Amino acid sequence: MNGLYNGHRGLSHRARIANIANIRLSFSGGNQPPTTSSMDFETGTFRVDYRGPNNSFGVAQLIYPHQLYNRAIVNQFTIERLDGEGDIRIGLVQASTFPGTEDIAFNPVKTIFISSDAERKHWNRPHLRHSFAHEYSSPFKVYQTCGTTMELEDPVHHRDQPRQVCALWNHVPEELTLERSERTVSYKFIMTADESAGLARQDLTDAIRSDDDVLLHLHSDLWRAFWNDFDITTEGNPKLERTIRASVFYLISNFPLNPSRAYLFSGLSPTGLGRGGSNLADYEGHSFWDTEIWMFPVVNLIESSFAEMMLDYRFRRMDAARQNAGASGFRGTKYPWESAWSGIEVTQPCCPEVAQFQHHITADISFALRLYFSATQDLLWLRNQGCPLAQAIAEFWASRISPDPVTGLFDIKDVMGPDEDHENVTNNAYTNVVAAYALYFGDLTSCLCTNNDGDDNTVDAGNKAHPMGLDKGVVAPPPRTMINGGNWSALAKRLKLIYDAENDYHPQFEGYQLGTVIKQADTVLLGYPLQYPGMNSITRSNDLRFYESVTRRSGPAMTWAIHAINHLDLGETEKGSQLFERSHKNYVRGPFAVWSEVEPGLNGATNFITGAGGFLQAVINGFGGVRLFLDRMEIRETKLPTSTKRFKIKGFNYLGAKLSLTISNNSSILQFTSLTRDLIISFGNSDFDAVTLNKQYDISRANIVIKAKASIYSICKIPEDVIHKF
Repeated sequence: MNGLYNGHRGLSHRARIANIANIRLSFSGGNQPPTTSSMDFETGTFRVDYRGPNNSFGVAQLIYPHQLYNRAIVNQFTIERLDGEGDIRIGLVQASTFPGTEDIAFNPVKTIFISSDAERKHWNRPHLRHSFAHEYSSPFKVYQTCGTTMELEDPVHHRDQPRQVCALWNHVPEELTLERSERTVSYKFIMTADESAGLARQDLTDAIRSDDDVLLHLHSDLWRAFWNDFDITTEGNPKLERTIRASVFYLISNFPLNPSRAYLFSGLSPTGLGRGGSNLADYEGHSFWDTEIWMFPVVNLIESSFAEMMLDYRFRRMDAARQNAGASGFRGTKYPWESAWSGIEVTQPCCPEVAQFQHHITADISFALRLYFSATQDLLWLRNQGCPLAQAIAEFWASRISPDPVTGLFDIKDVMGPDEDHENVTNNAYTNVVAAYALYFGDLTSCLCTNNDGDDNTVDAGNKAHPMGLDKGVVAPPPRTMINGGNWSALAKRLKLIYDAENDYHPQFEGYQLGTVIKQADTVLLGYPLQYPGMNSITRSNDLRFYESVTRRSGPAMTWAIHAINHLDLGETEKGSQLFERSHKNYVRGPFAVWSEVEPGLNGATNFITGAGGFLQAVINGFGGVRLFLDRMEIRETKLPTSTKRFKIKGFNYLGAKLSLTISNNSSILQFTSLTRDLIISFGNSDFDAVTLNKQYDISRANIVIKAKASIYSICKIPEDVIHKF
């Protein structure tokens, strides 16, 4: 259940609810018949097929979390007679019973009855008649229990009451029956959960009253509509295509495909919504930097409303981040390394060093703000959420940096970069660059929010209702206190980027010795995703070469995806392709293409959608060459993945437009399938032309640039984003 956590501070974890929908068939004598299982990503359903003795009957079981009634998980059984006569009886076993949870104190289960106005309609349907006559005769028998989480994250500063949880489910009999007079029969068993008993009951009622086939279509049609809007295909390489589609599915299934329902998003964990609990390997359902750096860039290009939900989660936790900064002696907002319900630091007691030193998470959030604004140029969002958050983050970094009295430059001390093998270092390359970006972006947003439409500090959302339900008339923060008489951009320029001129590479931090083993991608992130402009291609190539040779095998999958993108950027296609294969080959588990954090034989997270996000960036931003900047989208030299005849990315977003990119051995074709504003396009050094809807642009021999025809940056200067090489 989204946003549901239990436990005090570092022991907070996603609260687990007993899964009444976890039902299995049980056959007489304990003889398990032959079964096959399949995962259908197109419809978002998991299917198990059983065959009875002597092939006398078949049972199809479908399990899916419903996308329309998104408080429900559904189990549907269809029994079909294949041969023979007589009644067929099949036992059912439920794996879970209430209360059955360590996180929620549930009340005793009570029985309620839901009337069925639709029974007469169903009675004339032979394939449903048995189901309703024997199990669902009006009124429906339903069980309900409500309870509360047992422990608050922070009872001192965030006095929220314990969260209420209500679970409802319809009656599950001991056996299913296909009577001798019937060829087929279907049953459905549904469980719903929500804070509100009324909302959980409404979803359960609506789902039960739906015909089985209608219920399935209401769900699967939403998934088909999603794939119709966005998809990635790799003709000639079906295994890669399945891995890509699985990665998209496991990532996007954490969001609501039905936009008509109000939905308050509560973070995206490395192992998704379906896992968590107190298992450390599952990251306890917390949000890390994984959210903004590994998953957000993909979601941002697929569906901007989902990307906005991710940022809204951080925005709604600004108060906790302000308290965190103040408690550490800093200004602005300092986000925790691990965040759950309240926004306080919830890193496990096992690992205090990551919470103490990994401050780059705060700059990573600003980087995601920047990416979202680059993709949408949404000034309404910027004024209501982007500006307050970006400026509070910039204020944190302005108070966090330390002046070097000898050089007049600035250090960032006492940090840990993405490489968690080295703590309490000074001037970590990644941290300094992404912090500088946050400072630069703070100034840009200040200019945009002050100078557009004559608004000064008061931001008026007008009559437009915000999709997240935010209040209108949000007040932007007052003018910031200047440090040393300068502005945030001036501070950013004087941050140090450690550089070894002899070896022409960036040491990971001050005092790093060439050849020292690291855990995962760190300095190489300067090339991508940061796209740092103050670095030439030779230095970038050296960074890749040096750090590839010292990254330990037990690190996560994303490292090799990032190396692949950087090599592809540099025209080193063979090396990039090799590392792309490495980025997923040993991390995706069959038969359902589920991501693991680490290679076989090592302990790590399951359903590791962080790895899926890094992999999809290698697909879209690496082979597809898609890049976002504040004032433009670029599509650089495209490439085909190994063993692929044709590669297509359909339906990625830029400034409200939908784009499709098709790559083959002979050509790369770009097409705008929808437009919401006037865009212009340029090939290489050519002049800009107006974009034409549905025209096929051959971009095979040139990098292209796409922009809005009317720039929003006429008054505000786009930042340089460069810091001091030292």
